[in-house]
Amino acid sequence: MKHLLLAFSFLPCLGFAQSIPTTEWELKTEFATCPEMAGSSYYAYPGPKQNQYTPAPKGYEAVYISHYGRHGSRWITEDKRYQYVLDTLDHYGLSDFGKELRQRLEPVWQDAKGRSGELTKIGEQQHHDIAQRMMTNYPSLFTGKKYIRAYASTVRRCMMSMMAFCEGLKELNPELKIERSAYERDMDFVNYESPELKQLTNKKGEWYQQYLKYREQNMNPSRVMGLIFWRPEELGDPIGLMEELYWIAVNMQDTPLHHNFFDLFTNNELYNIWKVINYRMYVTNSGSVVGKGIPAASAQSLLDQIISSADEALKNGDTSATLRFGHDSALIRLLTRMKINGCNAVVDNPEELPFVWQDFRISPMAANLQMIFYQNKQKQTLVKFLLNENEVTLPIQSKVSPYYNWDDVKTFWK
Repeated sequence: MKHLLLAFSFLPCLGFAQSIPTTEWELKTEFATCPEMAGSSYYAYPGPKQNQYTPAPKGYEAVYISHYGRHGSRWITEDKRYQYVLDTLDHYGLSDFGKELRQRLEPVWQDAKGRSGELTKIGEQQHHDIAQRMMTNYPSLFTGKKYIRAYASTVRRCMMSMMAFCEGLKELNPELKIERSAYERDMDFVNYESPELKQLTNKKGEWYQQYLKYREQNMNPSRVMGLIFWRPEELGDPIGLMEELYWIAVNMQDTPLHHNFFDLFTNNELYNIWKVINYRMYVTNSGSVVGKGIPAASAQSLLDQIISSADEALKNGDTSATLRFGHDSALIRLLTRMKINGCNAVVDNPEELPFVWQDFRISPMAANLQMIFYQNKQKQTLVKFLLNENEVTLPIQSKVSPYYNWDDVKTFWK
């Protein structure tokens, strides 16, 4: 059976669109051009779209950077997810296409086995390059024996991301003094999950039944299962299998293999799967109505640590950067709490969400928030925000936007 090839261009996706698509047609067109973007949080870091940044107001110089970065590209989280797909293919009668698919999946499994959830070489390179661009953009903060504080989640992919980032810095300046930390107590802010958040996300909340209904409405596995199996009606969970095949397909961009499995899906199917994944990510981590502010509140300890670390660094002048390495969910909750660039949008209707809040733009692999602090001779402090190395805004007044008075920012967050 011939592959059902789509009208996709598999050129590298080098950055975000200049403006966010606001219609289904625009989003589908974007996915047809770059199907990797439909990979939700598995979208490999595209790099900054900005080549130049807004100059700081006259008399202000960069004095400190506060950073939170998601780990870089990784394999799918658990071996058993690959095994589930392969076991299902081995258990049921396959079409010619299904047999070929099984053969194509074998090297993927052999590459991932024993490394599920871990950082790939691509993920290491992402953080290495982000670090070196940071040094290039703010060279005065990384000269001589400047002191840098780095924290990581105790999850290994986050610790390895921290190592790759710090290596990128030290390559350009071996004299830097970098103190690293990845202790359980650091999780109280690096990746804190409140009891309320755990209750919200435990699949027993009111949102979960709505999610399952939305999932069933949008994920129609009949064509894909008919492509793979002789008797697809015998499958126990065709939607679950379709979703796991989707995760394998979108994860290829994060691995050194770069195999292509997008021929499994039409553009409409890819869009509809992403729409469901995007909805779940939003409800459990951002500003949904059913979330009742719980995800944002769970980011409070991280925000408090960011504020206190910045105030201390600005006062003492002994730290040039504070780096943190964690997870997409924690970063999204922080951005929601900070109300950065519309990341806290409140949407009740799932059908409206794709045109307002798009996970792959907010938190791809190696996503990062950089807060760059500036001072003048009078020690007046401004701060600028970069999300994925692009300038973003807060919904507060500033005569020098995207630079904001630090005291105004803190008052706004209170």
